[in-house]
Amino acid sequence: MKTYSDEIDNIFYRINTDGNAVILYVGDGELVTKLDEDVYPVGSDLSARYEHPEGIVLTVKDAKFIGIPSEDDCE
Repeated sequence: MKTYSDEIDNIFYRINTDGNAVILYVGDGELVTKLDEDVYPVGSDLSARYEHPEGIVLTVKDAKFIGIPSEDDCE
């Protein structure tokens, strides 16, 4: 898995079956496992600043708040 890049332009979110935002890298769709942002992934007590090997899932509201575009916005 890749490590966090400071460029929000290199990531996007895709809505999962629960209606939350799975954070992925542009190009290869690989899971993002760490973000330098003050948000907490859904169901986690650790912020996104910590490594999440299973990938980061945020609420859509949090993803939009920190400026992550949706999959549709990247097309």
